[in-house]
Amino acid sequence: MSYIALYRKWRPLVFEDVVEQQHVVKTLRQSVTTGRIANTYLFCGTRGTGKTSMAKIFSRAINCLSPNNGDPCNECEICKGLLNESILDVIEIDAASNNSVDNVRQIRDEVIYAPSKAKWKVYIIDEVHMLSTGAFNALLKTLEEPPSHTVFILATTDPQKLPATILSRCQRFDFRRISIESISERLNAIAKDCNVNVSEDALLLIARLADGALRDAISILDQCISIGNIDIGYEDVINLVGIVNDSFMFDLAGFIKAKDINKILTSIDDLIQAGKDVPHFVSDLILYYRNLLICKLSGNVSDIIQTSADVLVNMKELAATLSNDEIYNIITELSLLHDNLKWVTLPRTALEVALIKLCENTVSLNSDDVNGRLNVLEDRMSKLGNAAGTMPAEAKTAPKPEPQTTSHGNSLPENSSQEAVAENLPQESITENHPQEPSPRTVPEQKVEANPIEEDNSVPEPAQKSETKTDKDEKELSCWSEISDEIKSFGRMAIYSNLYNSKAYELSDKIIGISFKGNSHINEKIIFSADNKKYIEEIISKKLGKEILIKCIKKEEFIPENINETEETDFLDKATEAAKKLNIKINIIDE
Repeated sequence: MSYIALYRKWRPLVFEDVVEQQHVVKTLRQSVTTGRIANTYLFCGTRGTGKTSMAKIFSRAINCLSPNNGDPCNECEICKGLLNESILDVIEIDAASNNSVDNVRQIRDEVIYAPSKAKWKVYIIDEVHMLSTGAFNALLKTLEEPPSHTVFILATTDPQKLPATILSRCQRFDFRRISIESISERLNAIAKDCNVNVSEDALLLIARLADGALRDAISILDQCISIGNIDIGYEDVINLVGIVNDSFMFDLAGFIKAKDINKILTSIDDLIQAGKDVPHFVSDLILYYRNLLICKLSGNVSDIIQTSADVLVNMKELAATLSNDEIYNIITELSLLHDNLKWVTLPRTALEVALIKLCENTVSLNSDDVNGRLNVLEDRMSKLGNAAGTMPAEAKTAPKPEPQTTSHGNSLPENSSQEAVAENLPQESITENHPQEPSPRTVPEQKVEANPIEEDNSVPEPAQKSETKTDKDEKELSCWSEISDEIKSFGRMAIYSNLYNSKAYELSDKIIGISFKGNSHINEKIIFSADNKKYIEEIISKKLGKEILIKCIKKEEFIPENINETEETDFLDKATEAAKKLNIKINIIDE
């Protein structure tokens, strides 16, 4: 064969040639020098970091007739025989294709024979994690009591799949990913040897694409040299490997920021027409926004982001126009898209829809974003109110009600769902539940006189309400212990145990408040889950002979001044009545 691939031609022959694995080199070289050779070694790490190359160097070094500071001389009879494979005392096995019990049995039968010429018989088993369970069991016996002339070197990219019994019998060496700087230096040396000039930006790009694997970087350089150009630039690498350049990413991120859907769709069309891979592009786009986030959060950007100075300046300018939350949301949405692309049949459509969602701010709300959830609920209630049709003129001119409180004591905003329901109530119901201070009425006098309901249901003064609820013990539910025992008798121990040491209070004719002792977050979460809450309400309603709702209350809610259950109950009744008249389905949820 006249031509040899660069990654084979530039395979290291001595320990000094190995790039950035000095922690392994130092130990193995010392082992050769002192003669402390173990029977089993495990080389693990990502692809292209030098595991197999190190195994071959070490196998020659321990058999070399005249080693030089632990390195094989590559000139003696043994070294030359191992290099040209005329000596068969170093056996390399691919466990991915020889993973059965029979293959390992063959090794076990042959391992007892002494080497033909070398001092050590070395078995290099690559991708050893691919062996079957039976094969591992067969290999284990050999590793337990190996012959004195045998050395096993196991290489794997996934050491977690090896049984603990195998790992415990190995000297383990973890190979690190090779840095971008070291890969660039090595590529530059190879390019000069091939009489090719490669720009610095192109070398950095190749090194970034290799993701710490020197072999991958050398293969990309070999492909670039195959073009036939003496000078290889950044764009040559871009066009060859099928990725987009940084200027495209910068422009697209700017279009997303400006919410320019037309330019986004045009850019995606250019991307597809150029034959780019959509999943690969989405991965690169996620990485680009990750770099934007680093530009905002880190002071040592140049140490973390490996790119040219011009590209880094553009990133910093764009990052300054984006908030952290915007970048978080974009990365989250793109990550979900990347996960789903493996299942979709139209990746271009999925990409376009995802980018349009980012422009329209329709990304999914965080479950902890209370304000966002309230806004969504308000919009939905407003739509329900509009769908119910127009109300009588008297209801439209009714005075605006005072701010109400929710069933758990928090005041509602002006444009809340409560107001949306109140707008659909008859005017008499609104005024009945919202007594005003003595002031000129906005409703005509004859309208008030014609309303007997308002006269018959006048609301007592706040002081009178306080007088009726001055004793805390009067509100406590007397049959609460019986209800708890009944829940226990039905075998609902999860509910019973979380209600232990709790107390129940009659907040109104239809609402029972439950109080928990101490830090009750877990108790509240379990008791007020949808199924458990419904079950407890049914038990209490059956016991009291009327429909009951339950809610969680704190100690300060026992104080009469902080309890306004009459208004609350009246409002719930009126809201339910209005919903029935308008044929609207309404769910009252108390969290």
